[in-house]
Amino acid sequence: MSKKREKKHTGLGLLVVLVVILCVVVSSASASLRKERDEKLRIQAELEAQIAEQQQESAKLEARQNYTGTRKFIEEMARQVLGLVYPDEILFEEEE
Repeated sequence: MSKKREKKHTGLGLLVVLVVILCVVVSSASASLRKERDEKLRIQAELEAQIAEQQQESAKLEARQNYTGTRKFIEEMARQVLGLVYPDEILFEEEE
């Protein structure tokens, strides 16, 4: 009878060891997946920040493009780059 009890305990002990090993493997895999998820979330946040930055830059460029087609921009460039003035306009320059 004592041999039967030893076999039962051996089987139960083996089962406990297998369950413990399984728990260790699962928690190790879970930690690895959490770490991978955190890394991917960090990358996603960086990419979203870059997208927002690029959208702002795109909006600025679009506004600049719209402005460059206006008469005001053409007049400003003619004054700044070419030094042009209207025929009835007097230009005062500062002496240095």
